[in-house]
Amino acid sequence: MYVIFRDDLISSDDIRKEIEENSKFRVITDLSKASKREDVMSFKLAIKPRDLEIDRAFDWDDDSTVDEYFEKAESLTKDFLKFFPKYTIQASSAYKWDEVYDDINLVLVISNIDLKLKKLELDILPRMLKQVD
Repeated sequence: MYVIFRDDLISSDDIRKEIEENSKFRVITDLSKASKREDVMSFKLAIKPRDLEIDRAFDWDDDSTVDEYFEKAESLTKDFLKFFPKYTIQASSAYKWDEVYDDINLVLVISNIDLKLKKLELDILPRMLKQVD
């Protein structure tokens, strides 16, 4: 799907390839079409807990460990902004640990700065979280 970022038209397939080739994340699903917006790109991502390079072992029963791993995964998604034109914003939320695949799953939404960060975080991201699992 193509998404409009100010004067640029960007393919979500191109960004998917960039994410998978230049990071430790895997794109599970392209959610851009589900956003029902022409100016928002969204992905369901997965990353292995061991790829986060945290000293403590991942323990689902320890809330502080889970928070640390989820926050680290969310912070790494900020690196994706380099794949986009200037004046791009993003928000992400880690929402689940998949025991079968040993993955932390996240939803990432990216838009042009013309769409306010507050709208991205408080409206679009929660809507995208409802689209998964």
